Amino acid sequence: MSAGKNIPPFEQSIAAIVLGTKEAVLAPMRPKLREYNITEPQWRVMRVINDRGTTDATGLAEVGLLHAPSVTRILKELEERRLVVRKTDPADRRRAVVTLSPAGRAVVKEVATDVVRLIGVYGERFGVSRLEQLLEELKALSAAIKGVE
Repeated sequence: MSAGKNIPPFEQSIAAIVLGTKEAVLAPMRPKLREYNITEPQWRVMRVINDRGTTDATGLAEVGLLHAPSVTRILKELEERRLVVRKTDPADRRRAVVTLSPAGRAVVKEVATDVVRLIGVYGERFGVSRLEQLLEELKALSAAIKGVE
């Protein structure tokens, strides 16, 4: 029996469809990440650092859509593997900033090549303009519902 008359079945819900899509998008990327022993959250952190340059943990958490304690743990792991370098911010000695090491940049370059190839495949199968429109619509949906409780 349904708990609510107007609620769609789970598999037809926004949450289920978005999660299923996320899974479909990421599944082909996982073998390349496994090849470099990189988790999906670690990849997000490395991508953000690559895209933004030197940044702090707060920026990584916000842009990478991660919780601050997770970013702290991820940075520790990546630093131990010498994929990132953590330094004191010269402008604010209380703050640490991170950059990719040469090894980290090499990993991002290699994995990104595969990601770009996959995005091309997604565009071929779904349509480049449809994919661009979908991304814009998803950003608009996210902005529209932010803060709803």
